[in-house]
Amino acid sequence: MEASEVIKTFCERVGIAFEPDDDGTVSLEVDGSVVTINDLREIDAIVIVGDLGEPPPERLEALYKVMLEANYLFGGTCGATISRDPKTGRFALCRVMPCVIADGDFFYAEVERFASTLETWVKIIRDFRDAPPDGDPPMSMPSGGTSGFLAV
Repeated sequence: MEASEVIKTFCERVGIAFEPDDDGTVSLEVDGSVVTINDLREIDAIVIVGDLGEPPPERLEALYKVMLEANYLFGGTCGATISRDPKTGRFALCRVMPCVIADGDFFYAEVERFASTLETWVKIIRDFRDAPPDGDPPMSMPSGGTSGFLAV
């Protein structure tokens, strides 16, 4: 299936209009966070990006450590990666899926899992921001993080 077909099927299933931008991007709000679904024709893939918000000015080193460890083998990101937008300074969660493996049902399940992971990371960042200066924030990593790997 082509990316545009998968994205259109997803939009129909969740009841939103399929009105992609000129670059094939569809945006929606999920639990208060902006999520964009991108058709990357150049690499025949679909990319889902979710806004994680502003980084807390204090405790950045500790938060970066947690994020890097979560990115390792996708252990705390459920197949996505966490990054920082160099233009805005905001954190983002990003998931890339080759179109070859994406169909309507698979993509819907992946977006659901992405939204759950996004919600967890928004909370983790908020907890880092709200934690007392001398205390560690409570941590609860997303589960199911080694998606896409074959266990042998």
